[in-house]
Amino acid sequence: MTETTENKIRARAYALWQAHGCADGNDWDFWLQAEREILGEEVPAPKPKAPAKPRVAKPKAAAADKPKAPAKPKAPAKPRATKPKA
Repeated sequence: MTETTENKIRARAYALWQAHGCADGNDWDFWLQAEREILGEEVPAPKPKAPAKPRVAKPKAAAADKPKAPAKPKAPAKPRATKPKA
């Protein structure tokens, strides 16, 4: 971008800012709008989102494909501590 083009964009952005009541916080929006106007770029329309494709469940492997590991034996239950009667 040449210096003269940048100065034109700066001047246009300033004019847009003034036209909108010198509001704070929109400087970048005014700059981008001025840049589009000066450079002649058109703003592309937002594309509509395509509907989400339904998820297809993957087939589970057959039980015969994977051998199961032997079950681990359970540990014996621990006795509960009882409070002495007073």
